[in-house]
Amino acid sequence: MPHPATTARPDPPTAPADRHARLALLCCLGAGFATLLDHAVLNLAVPSLTAALDADTGQVQWLLASYSLTFALGLVPGGRLGDAFGRRGLFVTGLLVFVVGALASAGAPDVWWVVAGRVVQGFGAGLTSAQVLGIVQDRFTGPRRVRALAAYTSAGAAAALVGPLAAGATLALLPEAWAWRVVLLLHVPFALATLTLALRVLPGADGPRRRPDLDLPGTVLLAAVTVLVTLPVVDPGLPPAATVGIGAAVLLLGAALVRWEVRYTARGRLALFAPALVRQAGFVTGNVVALLWFGALVGHGTVLTLHLLQGAGMSGLAVAVVLVPAALSRIAGSTLAARVFARRGPRTVTVALLVQALAVAALAVAGSLADGARLLVAVAVVEAVLGVASGLVEPPLRAVTLGFAPAGLHGVAASFLQLTQRLSATFCVAVATGLLFWGSGAGTVTTARSFVVALAFCATLLALAAAVSAARWLHAPPAPAVVPDVVEQREALAVVDGP
Repeated sequence: MPHPATTARPDPPTAPADRHARLALLCCLGAGFATLLDHAVLNLAVPSLTAALDADTGQVQWLLASYSLTFALGLVPGGRLGDAFGRRGLFVTGLLVFVVGALASAGAPDVWWVVAGRVVQGFGAGLTSAQVLGIVQDRFTGPRRVRALAAYTSAGAAAALVGPLAAGATLALLPEAWAWRVVLLLHVPFALATLTLALRVLPGADGPRRRPDLDLPGTVLLAAVTVLVTLPVVDPGLPPAATVGIGAAVLLLGAALVRWEVRYTARGRLALFAPALVRQAGFVTGNVVALLWFGALVGHGTVLTLHLLQGAGMSGLAVAVVLVPAALSRIAGSTLAARVFARRGPRTVTVALLVQALAVAALAVAGSLADGARLLVAVAVVEAVLGVASGLVEPPLRAVTLGFAPAGLHGVAASFLQLTQRLSATFCVAVATGLLFWGSGAGTVTTARSFVVALAFCATLLALAAAVSAARWLHAPPAPAVVPDVVEQREALAVVDGP
């Protein structure tokens, strides 16, 4: 996959500017940790929640997929409003909405109220996340941007380490009837602490820089298409007539979306699929790779956790302990990302994606051949490999993709990148869990066969991501157009060691 050329080393920031940038990054890391902690603990709470609220397979699938859908919907207006009015207000509002959704989920009387709370949470997380990547784009350039994104990846890995252990301990120590409610609130203190810090250190807006162009009709049409595509996956027992009707509606709404976007652009407005971004081949390629990679990774993590809990019969705490090596190795991978990328360039992403595809395939093989202690050892080893590779993929992939965004579209570009990832996660989680629960009736028990099939789906997506990345890299312009200059390479090599 190519990356944008760099012709000059950016001027080093002054001390006050550097301090403000560090404080802003701390807010970003806090928000990332809180939202990713929520993701890390949810899967562990599913069996207890399912038993307490008598949820069926379809309800569990909606519970797991709905958050990503509304996360994506919050990204589009969030990024554009942040570009227009500044980041602080949207950052704080998003965190508040996120916390309110968490409280609603934890106090829900039935599973559909939990889903509703997750819908609210996802929208708030999307608003905040758009500001996070927008802040990184606004305040960091070159290797410093890769370093900031690597820190963000490390915060997510830390959440993946701390969250499952805390959730597992909570589920083990508290009565099952309400332990899952406490688990759904574990991230709230971190969200509130980050909100307080943001109010103190993030600068307020001086006023709108320009009138925000939200393209709400395009966003609604895209959401409708995503929900309709997901419906047959969540409920495969739909009558044939209903499936045909859904297919027809998808085609009609898809055509309406294309027509609207063309007309919206022709009027000089900034469409959901902004032409200035869509015309950048590197940006489009990065988004394709990211959506395949992210959907596969989220789907794989959900499938693995649910199978260990509901198929292998492990406790939440035991699952958390088994997955500790994965979280630690992801931190290590993200720490090395800037250095490895400076030496190897875009092939870093390609090779790491291929390693992940092979690792998930190996996990599927282990699931069909091993059980008990042997399966746990295989999971720990394979997940450690996946963690390193994931840490090497995420910071460079984001930095390179967003590097193609023109000035003034940083928030839009960051939102679009996460939009594609979250819509992919919505669909892939629904498909992967549907394959995992295949033939299980109420969806309370998984089998080795369904585990293998679900992981095979995820491995295929990762292999496709590696293929797309490799194809673009092999056709990239020759050096030095796609290789950072010597000064920037040296800075990138030192970036993980310096302050």
